[in-house]
Amino acid sequence: MNLRNYQIDIIKRACEILKVNGFVYLAMEVRTGKTLTSLGIADKLKLKNVLFVTKKKAISSIESDAKKLNADFFLHTVNYESLHKIPDDVKWDLIVLDEAHSMGAFPKPSKRAKDVCLIIIKNKPKVITCIIFIKLNINY
Repeated sequence: MNLRNYQIDIIKRACEILKVNGFVYLAMEVRTGKTLTSLGIADKLKLKNVLFVTKKKAISSIESDAKKLNADFFLHTVNYESLHKIPDDVKWDLIVLDEAHSMGAFPKPSKRAKDVCLIIIKNKPKVITCIIFIKLNINY
């Protein structure tokens, strides 16, 4: 599978940010390949275990993209409601939080946010949060 030039650029820059900060925030427009970009980051960093948290409807698409990318890591894809079912015996190197805006808002953390925090505290992984960026064409 060939990635687009802008995806390759984002992967390169996100890898540098993750190496320094351990966290990167991807805000990309609809249909620009947030999933492939996230998986490409994991592959470029040569990570072993990737937990991809998303909405239930997206799981099969993410797993299909991972196969197309032919990435060399273990991928476990789960929806936010099933976080309690993730394998306990795996040390996650990277957690991708797709549709991260669905976790709730500050100051009162949702159950989703609390569950994600517990996994992050336990594993100390690198973290990618993905949200949809909507470009508005408004003339003032």
